[in-house]
Amino acid sequence: MFLKRIEVSNYRQLSHIELNFQNGLTVLAGPNNSGKTTLISVLKGIFNESKFVFKYSDIPTGLSVLWVNKILPIFSDVMLEHAKEEGVSQIINAISADNEFSSDYIIDTFNAKIEVDYTPENDDIQDFVDYLMDLDETKHSFYFVYTYEPSLSAFERMLNDRYDKIKSRIEDIENPDCKEKDTKTYFIKEELLKLYCGCLIEKCYYCNEEYKNLNSIELPNFKKLFNLENIDAVRRDLDDNEKDVSKGISKRVISLLKNDESWIATTKKLPDMLLEQIDKSDAKAKMQNSSIKSLDTTIQDVAKTSGGHIGKLLLEMDVDEDDVNDFIKKITRAKYDIDGLLLNENSQGLGFSNLIYLHIRLEEFISSIDKKKVNVFFIEEPEAHMHPQMQNVFIRFLNKYYTDKGLQGLITTHSNEIARSVGLNSLRVIRQTEKSKSELFDLSEFKRKIEGQKTICAENETDYLLENFFDWFFEIGYSELIFADKVVLYEGDTERLYIRKLINLPTFSSLNNNYIAFIQVGGAYAFNYLKILEKLKIKSLIITDLDYDISAITFEVAKESKSTNATINAFHKALSRESKPEAYQTPTIKELYALQSAMDNIVMDDLICITYQDEESTARTLEEAMLAKLLNKDVFHTLKRSDWKTIRKDNKLSFSIPNNRVDEDDSEFSIRDIVKSTKGNKTDFMYSVILSGQEEKMLPQYIKKGLLWLMQQ
Repeated sequence: MFLKRIEVSNYRQLSHIELNFQNGLTVLAGPNNSGKTTLISVLKGIFNESKFVFKYSDIPTGLSVLWVNKILPIFSDVMLEHAKEEGVSQIINAISADNEFSSDYIIDTFNAKIEVDYTPENDDIQDFVDYLMDLDETKHSFYFVYTYEPSLSAFERMLNDRYDKIKSRIEDIENPDCKEKDTKTYFIKEELLKLYCGCLIEKCYYCNEEYKNLNSIELPNFKKLFNLENIDAVRRDLDDNEKDVSKGISKRVISLLKNDESWIATTKKLPDMLLEQIDKSDAKAKMQNSSIKSLDTTIQDVAKTSGGHIGKLLLEMDVDEDDVNDFIKKITRAKYDIDGLLLNENSQGLGFSNLIYLHIRLEEFISSIDKKKVNVFFIEEPEAHMHPQMQNVFIRFLNKYYTDKGLQGLITTHSNEIARSVGLNSLRVIRQTEKSKSELFDLSEFKRKIEGQKTICAENETDYLLENFFDWFFEIGYSELIFADKVVLYEGDTERLYIRKLINLPTFSSLNNNYIAFIQVGGAYAFNYLKILEKLKIKSLIITDLDYDISAITFEVAKESKSTNATINAFHKALSRESKPEAYQTPTIKELYALQSAMDNIVMDDLICITYQDEESTARTLEEAMLAKLLNKDVFHTLKRSDWKTIRKDNKLSFSIPNNRVDEDDSEFSIRDIVKSTKGNKTDFMYSVILSGQEEKMLPQYIKKGLLWLMQQ
């Protein structure tokens, strides 16, 4: 039996998400506060807990506000005019039809759609067969709906109980002398939401694949179909120092034996063996010491005052299997044999102990598997206390372990190392895309959709498959973007140094409140990243170079040339309104300037902005643009060698001046000549800009505009 898919709607920030499971290990990755723990709470509540407690705070805020704004005026109008008996009747009549809640006054509260698959050749479906709705022999799925439905009668009972309390508060607010009206209105709204949630009834149905034709199923019967176990992110009993006494590993090792027949047989014998040894010793006799005899004499004297019906006080040993098991747990210690020395659990630190603990829990779960049920093992944040290399080794072990043992499971993580290691097929990403709204992105589906597509390089498609490109993209560590609030894509080391420094300036300081992923890309391949950025809905800034013809000796000639930057050209093509794609021509630099001017910021889908050197700077690279800004000159303007030396000294910059043996002091060089000569030392140039504090003074306008755009919410 296999949990294939669960679709969750209207639970906290999860307005609607679909989670597809793999047969083996599925990884749910996302930053903090993205909804990972919320989703795990839903899964535990549905499959594991005896009752899934649904509170008004679990309703998405947008739905709560809509409902309260509709129903509060009804309560106010009725309660200001009528006492309880008449008022309850009028409110119920206003919000109901045919003894049920009117659809206008039902909140679209939490529901989950669940698909369970099976393999006819291997799975025993006798516990599921009553819930089979599709008789097509080619289909092998069961479908369930788990939800909460409002009960009008329960709402009426609760309204009777709380009517006077709510009425009193509404009257208080309507009083012209009322103080803190907003606060008191908030409490009334909260009371109404509690009233609604109090009338919700937990329901479960089996149905067809369209999740229609609902048939009720008793909740205990539904939950019996699943064997779900979960390891929380924080509640793990692990010893870290000598003061720790939890002995988490020791206890878990013993628990592995609870279903072992030879262990059970042995522990059954232990109580009798223990008592026999005690009887052979004088320990039992010593228990009947003088203090007990003295106490017994006192008891007998007191008993005479109440009829003397109290028996003789004795100490007797009564040992059963549970006592023996408790005793074994207390005396058992997990030890590490290191060069002949036995060291305790805490000797290895939390990371190693956590790894062993998780493995033991997995072994325990295997012993509890019931093949007639859906068996799923969840682990929250297995990376806790592990350094990156250990995370990498462990996730590879988990992947193989789940596959080899035929297990199905889900782990949640905010570890870049784990996301990098598992690959796209296993990865599901959950992100907050709007205020109080998270979305889930299935990267296995993303990979299937791009299957067969080619990467874009220079002007044409290459022979490289885009799906392989993204596998490599994650493998080298760029998976960090899935945890990012925003992304900056740049070309080289100098851009990285410069941008990281810029966002610490007061002008851009708000960017420090975001987690920004910095992804180094070449201009030739940057456009390929757009697909995953669009998929994950991450606001992204691409900073790249215009790269027009370097041999152009005047600006007018440069404007008639074309850019060799494939990403810029691909953006232009994507934004082109050309009705006949075959008629499209690669734009000139003049046309790219026009695009900049027309759009202010070149943005695709309100999500991805590309910025490059503008017409004002006349530059083709970052370094040219920075020097042009410093000198307030175009890149073709020439200065004498002596002037360049003065500029270098006065501004504490590191750049090279071309050698020219003839008329050395009178030789003239343009900004482009200086940058070309400094080509092998661009990093030194950027360090000198930063260390001399010139980063803002030399900030090109195109980068400033791009970062200001990125700051916008």
